[in-house]
Amino acid sequence: MKKKTVYIPVITVVVLGIIALSVYFSRMSFDTTLEFRVRDAVSGNWIWDSTFKFQERVIRGFYQSDRGPIDYQFTHLETGNWDLQISAPAYQAVTIPVTIKKGANRIEEPIELSGYEIPDIDHFIIFEEKVGGDIVTEIRPVGTDGRAVINHPCIDLWIGCRISEQLKGGLYVQKPTEEGSERGKELFSGEVEWQWDQTPETTFRYSARIPGSRISNHGVPYRVIDYLLILPDSRKITRKEVAELMKQAPQIQDTEALISFLDEYEDRFFYDIHTSWNVEGAAQ
Repeated sequence: MKKKTVYIPVITVVVLGIIALSVYFSRMSFDTTLEFRVRDAVSGNWIWDSTFKFQERVIRGFYQSDRGPIDYQFTHLETGNWDLQISAPAYQAVTIPVTIKKGANRIEEPIELSGYEIPDIDHFIIFEEKVGGDIVTEIRPVGTDGRAVINHPCIDLWIGCRISEQLKGGLYVQKPTEEGSERGKELFSGEVEWQWDQTPETTFRYSARIPGSRISNHGVPYRVIDYLLILPDSRKITRKEVAELMKQAPQIQDTEALISFLDEYEDRFFYDIHTSWNVEGAAQ
Protein backbone atom coordinates (compact mmCIF):
# COMPACT_ATOMS: atom_id res chain seq x y z
CA MET A 1 0.00 0.00 0.00
CA LYS A 2 2.88 2.37 0.72
CA LYS A 3 4.24 1.95 -2.82
CA LYS A 4 0.86 2.86 -4.31
CA THR A 5 0.62 6.04 -2.25
CA VAL A 6 4.07 7.10 -3.51
CA TYR A 7 3.87 6.25 -7.22
CA ILE A 8 0.24 6.86 -8.18
CA PRO A 9 0.56 10.70 -7.96
CA VAL A 10 3.79 10.61 -9.97
CA ILE A 11 2.20 8.51 -12.71
CA THR A 12 -0.80 10.84 -12.77
CA VAL A 13 1.44 13.88 -13.26
CA VAL A 14 3.34 12.19 -16.08
CA VAL A 15 0.13 11.17 -17.85
CA LEU A 16 -1.33 14.64 -17.54
CA GLY A 17 1.92 16.10 -18.86
CA ILE A 18 1.85 13.83 -21.89
CA ILE A 19 -1.76 14.79 -22.59
CA ALA A 20 -0.95 18.50 -22.30
CA LEU A 21 2.01 18.19 -24.67
CA SER A 22 -0.09 16.21 -27.13
CA VAL A 23 -2.74 18.92 -27.14
CA TYR A 24 -0.09 21.63 -27.53
CA PHE A 25 1.68 19.99 -30.47
CA SER A 26 -1.66 19.07 -32.01
CA ARG A 27 -2.70 22.71 -31.97
CA MET A 28 0.69 23.82 -33.28
CA SER A 29 0.53 21.36 -36.16
CA PHE A 30 -2.86 22.71 -37.19
CA ASP A 31 -1.99 26.39 -36.78
CA THR A 32 -1.47 28.31 -40.00
CA THR A 33 1.58 30.57 -39.79
CA LEU A 34 3.86 32.75 -41.92
CA GLU A 35 7.55 33.22 -41.19
CA PHE A 36 9.81 35.72 -42.94
CA ARG A 37 12.99 37.69 -42.47
CA VAL A 38 13.69 41.33 -43.39
CA ARG A 39 17.06 43.03 -43.74
CA ASP A 40 18.72 46.23 -44.90
CA ALA A 41 19.71 45.93 -48.58
CA VAL A 42 23.14 47.49 -48.03
CA SER A 43 24.30 46.22 -44.63
CA GLY A 44 22.34 42.96 -44.62
CA ASN A 45 21.36 43.67 -41.01
CA TRP A 46 18.26 44.56 -39.00
CA ILE A 47 16.06 47.57 -39.73
CA TRP A 48 15.04 50.01 -37.03
CA ASP A 49 11.35 50.90 -36.54
CA SER A 50 10.05 48.50 -39.19
CA THR A 51 6.34 47.74 -39.60
CA PHE A 52 4.88 44.52 -41.04
CA LYS A 53 1.17 44.31 -41.92
CA PHE A 54 -0.64 41.11 -42.84
CA GLN A 55 -4.32 40.13 -42.60
CA GLU A 56 -5.15 43.21 -40.52
CA ARG A 57 -2.37 42.40 -38.05
CA VAL A 58 0.78 44.36 -37.30
CA ILE A 59 4.27 43.44 -36.07
CA ARG A 60 6.83 46.12 -35.16
CA GLY A 61 10.60 45.61 -35.32
CA PHE A 62 13.33 47.58 -33.56
CA TYR A 63 16.70 46.38 -32.21
CA GLN A 64 17.65 42.80 -32.96
CA SER A 65 20.60 40.54 -32.32
CA ASP A 66 24.07 41.63 -33.39
CA ARG A 67 24.27 38.24 -35.09
CA GLY A 68 21.94 39.37 -37.85
CA PRO A 69 18.21 39.67 -38.64
CA ILE A 70 15.72 37.43 -36.83
CA ASP A 71 12.63 35.64 -38.09
CA TYR A 72 9.20 37.23 -37.70
CA GLN A 73 6.03 35.17 -37.54
CA PHE A 74 2.32 35.76 -38.00
CA THR A 75 0.09 33.04 -36.47
CA HIS A 76 -3.56 31.90 -36.71
CA LEU A 77 -3.84 32.96 -40.34
CA GLU A 78 -6.52 32.45 -42.97
CA THR A 79 -5.65 30.64 -46.17
CA GLY A 80 -5.70 32.30 -49.59
CA ASN A 81 -3.84 35.04 -51.45
CA TRP A 82 -2.73 38.02 -49.39
CA ASP A 83 -0.26 40.92 -49.42
CA LEU A 84 2.54 41.34 -46.87
CA GLN A 85 3.28 45.07 -46.47
CA ILE A 86 6.67 46.12 -45.11
CA SER A 87 7.80 49.67 -44.34
CA ALA A 88 10.23 51.68 -42.23
CA PRO A 89 11.15 55.38 -42.03
CA ALA A 90 13.48 56.50 -44.86
CA TYR A 91 13.17 53.12 -46.62
CA GLN A 92 11.34 52.25 -49.81
CA ALA A 93 8.24 50.30 -48.76
CA VAL A 94 7.55 46.93 -50.40
CA THR A 95 4.49 44.74 -50.86
CA ILE A 96 4.99 40.98 -51.21
CA PRO A 97 2.15 38.76 -52.59
CA VAL A 98 1.86 35.61 -50.46
CA THR A 99 -0.24 32.48 -50.92
CA ILE A 100 -1.12 31.02 -47.53
CA LYS A 101 -1.78 27.29 -47.22
CA LYS A 102 -2.76 25.35 -44.11
CA GLY A 103 0.13 24.75 -41.75
CA ALA A 104 3.52 26.42 -41.74
CA ASN A 105 4.32 28.92 -44.51
CA ARG A 106 7.71 30.57 -44.99
CA ILE A 107 9.25 33.10 -47.35
CA GLU A 108 12.68 31.53 -47.79
CA GLU A 109 14.64 34.45 -49.24
CA PRO A 110 15.20 37.46 -46.96
CA ILE A 111 13.15 40.49 -47.93
CA GLU A 112 15.38 43.51 -48.51
CA LEU A 113 14.49 47.16 -47.98
CA SER A 114 16.53 49.94 -49.56
CA GLY A 115 17.19 53.06 -47.51
CA TYR A 116 17.22 56.32 -49.44
CA GLU A 117 18.23 58.97 -46.88
CA ILE A 118 19.38 59.77 -43.37
CA PRO A 119 16.35 61.73 -42.13
CA ASP A 120 16.86 65.46 -41.52
CA ILE A 121 20.63 65.28 -41.97
CA ASP A 122 22.45 68.60 -42.10
CA HIS A 123 26.13 67.64 -42.02
CA PHE A 124 28.70 65.16 -40.72
CA ILE A 125 31.20 65.44 -37.88
CA ILE A 126 34.31 63.29 -38.20
CA PHE A 127 36.70 62.26 -35.46
CA GLU A 128 40.12 60.81 -36.27
CA GLU A 129 42.29 58.45 -34.28
CA LYS A 130 45.81 57.33 -35.12
CA VAL A 131 46.12 53.53 -35.02
CA GLY A 132 49.65 52.59 -35.93
CA GLY A 133 50.23 54.27 -39.27
CA ASP A 134 46.52 54.18 -40.15
CA ILE A 135 43.92 56.89 -39.60
CA VAL A 136 40.65 55.51 -38.24
CA THR A 137 37.64 57.81 -38.44
CA GLU A 138 34.27 57.86 -36.68
CA ILE A 139 31.63 59.45 -38.91
CA ARG A 140 28.71 61.07 -37.11
CA PRO A 141 25.61 62.41 -38.93
CA VAL A 142 24.12 65.57 -37.42
CA GLY A 143 20.52 66.68 -37.99
CA THR A 144 19.09 70.08 -38.83
CA ASP A 145 18.25 70.44 -35.13
CA GLY A 146 21.94 70.16 -34.22
CA ARG A 147 21.51 66.74 -32.63
CA ALA A 148 23.07 63.43 -33.60
CA VAL A 149 21.01 61.32 -35.99
CA ILE A 150 20.82 57.71 -34.79
CA ASN A 151 19.02 54.53 -35.89
CA HIS A 152 19.03 55.54 -39.54
CA PRO A 153 19.22 53.38 -42.69
CA CYS A 154 22.58 52.13 -43.90
CA ILE A 155 23.10 54.34 -46.95
CA ASP A 156 25.85 53.24 -49.34
CA LEU A 157 28.16 56.18 -48.67
CA TRP A 158 30.76 57.42 -51.12
CA ILE A 159 33.73 58.99 -49.31
CA GLY A 160 36.61 60.79 -50.95
CA CYS A 161 39.38 62.51 -49.02
CA ARG A 162 42.60 64.45 -49.44
CA ILE A 163 45.34 64.55 -46.79
CA SER A 164 47.84 67.40 -46.82
CA GLU A 165 50.69 68.67 -44.68
CA GLN A 166 49.55 71.30 -42.20
CA LEU A 167 51.74 74.38 -42.41
CA LYS A 168 51.87 77.80 -40.79
CA GLY A 169 54.11 80.47 -42.18
CA GLY A 170 55.57 77.91 -44.57
CA LEU A 171 56.70 75.60 -41.72
CA TYR A 172 55.24 72.41 -40.26
CA VAL A 173 52.75 73.07 -37.47
CA GLN A 174 54.27 71.77 -34.24
CA LYS A 175 51.17 71.94 -32.04
CA PRO A 176 47.41 72.17 -32.63
CA THR A 177 46.41 75.62 -33.83
CA GLU A 178 43.00 77.18 -34.37
CA GLU A 179 43.87 79.71 -37.09
CA GLY A 180 46.52 80.70 -39.58
CA SER A 181 47.23 77.20 -40.89
CA GLU A 182 47.43 76.29 -44.56
CA ARG A 183 47.70 73.17 -46.66
CA GLY A 184 51.09 72.01 -47.84
CA LYS A 185 52.08 69.04 -49.97
CA GLU A 186 49.43 66.43 -50.72
CA LEU A 187 50.02 63.15 -48.87
CA PHE A 188 46.98 61.16 -50.01
CA SER A 189 44.02 61.56 -52.34
CA GLY A 190 41.33 59.04 -53.21
CA GLU A 191 38.24 57.10 -52.24
CA VAL A 192 37.95 55.58 -48.78
CA GLU A 193 35.94 52.48 -47.87
CA TRP A 194 33.54 52.67 -44.92
CA GLN A 195 32.37 50.11 -42.36
CA TRP A 196 29.03 49.68 -40.58
CA ASP A 197 28.59 48.58 -36.97
CA GLN A 198 25.21 46.89 -36.37
CA THR A 199 25.60 46.16 -32.64
CA PRO A 200 22.56 47.56 -30.76
CA GLU A 201 24.63 49.51 -28.21
CA THR A 202 26.53 51.45 -30.91
CA THR A 203 25.47 55.09 -31.29
CA PHE A 204 27.40 56.06 -34.44
CA ARG A 205 27.59 53.25 -36.96
CA TYR A 206 29.78 54.59 -39.78
CA SER A 207 33.54 54.43 -39.60
CA ALA A 208 36.41 54.37 -42.10
CA ARG A 209 40.09 53.53 -42.13
CA ILE A 210 42.72 55.26 -44.26
CA PRO A 211 45.63 52.81 -44.56
CA GLY A 212 48.98 54.24 -43.56
CA SER A 213 50.54 52.41 -46.51
CA ARG A 214 48.74 54.86 -48.81
CA ILE A 215 49.86 57.99 -46.93
CA SER A 216 53.22 59.51 -47.81
CA ASN A 217 55.63 61.37 -45.48
CA HIS A 218 54.69 60.02 -42.06
CA GLY A 219 57.14 62.43 -40.43
CA VAL A 220 54.70 65.36 -40.65
CA PRO A 221 53.68 66.43 -37.12
CA TYR A 222 50.14 67.48 -38.08
CA ARG A 223 47.97 66.98 -41.13
CA VAL A 224 44.76 68.44 -42.56
CA ILE A 225 42.12 66.16 -44.08
CA ASP A 226 39.42 67.33 -46.49
CA TYR A 227 36.48 64.95 -46.89
CA LEU A 228 33.69 64.71 -49.43
CA LEU A 229 30.80 62.52 -48.29
CA ILE A 230 27.93 61.64 -50.61
CA LEU A 231 24.67 59.91 -49.63
CA PRO A 232 22.97 58.65 -52.81
CA ASP A 233 19.18 58.55 -52.92
CA SER A 234 18.66 54.91 -53.94
CA ARG A 235 15.40 55.87 -55.68
CA LYS A 236 17.29 58.09 -58.14
CA ILE A 237 20.96 57.09 -58.35
CA THR A 238 23.14 54.11 -57.45
CA ARG A 239 26.40 54.05 -55.54
CA LYS A 240 28.15 52.86 -58.73
CA GLU A 241 26.77 55.80 -60.68
CA VAL A 242 28.01 58.18 -57.99
CA ALA A 243 31.51 56.70 -58.25
CA GLU A 244 31.51 57.21 -62.01
CA LEU A 245 30.26 60.76 -61.60
CA MET A 246 33.02 61.59 -59.15
CA LYS A 247 35.61 60.75 -61.80
CA GLN A 248 34.41 63.87 -63.63
CA ALA A 249 34.24 66.09 -60.53
CA PRO A 250 36.74 68.90 -59.81
CA GLN A 251 39.39 68.18 -57.20
CA ILE A 252 38.33 68.61 -53.59
CA GLN A 253 40.80 71.47 -53.06
CA ASP A 254 38.96 73.47 -55.73
CA THR A 255 36.02 73.96 -53.37
CA GLU A 256 33.98 76.46 -55.36
CA ALA A 257 34.15 74.46 -58.59
CA LEU A 258 33.37 71.24 -56.72
CA ILE A 259 30.31 72.72 -54.99
CA SER A 260 29.04 74.11 -58.29
CA PHE A 261 29.42 70.66 -59.86
CA LEU A 262 27.72 68.82 -56.99
CA ASP A 263 24.81 71.25 -56.80
CA GLU A 264 23.73 70.10 -60.27
CA TYR A 265 22.85 66.75 -58.73
CA GLU A 266 21.31 67.91 -55.45
CA ASP A 267 18.04 66.16 -56.33
CA ARG A 268 19.86 62.80 -56.52
CA PHE A 269 22.08 62.84 -53.46
CA PHE A 270 23.05 64.69 -50.28
CA TYR A 271 26.66 65.79 -49.97
CA ASP A 272 28.84 67.34 -47.32
CA ILE A 273 32.39 68.72 -47.43
CA HIS A 274 34.17 68.48 -44.11
CA THR A 275 37.68 69.56 -43.10
CA SER A 276 39.64 68.29 -40.09
CA TRP A 277 42.66 70.31 -38.99
CA ASN A 278 45.34 69.26 -36.47
CA VAL A 279 45.17 65.55 -37.28
CA GLU A 280 48.20 64.00 -35.64
CA GLY A 281 50.94 62.59 -37.87
CA ALA A 282 53.24 59.70 -37.09
CA ALA A 283 55.73 62.09 -35.51
CA GLN A 284 53.38 62.66 -32.55
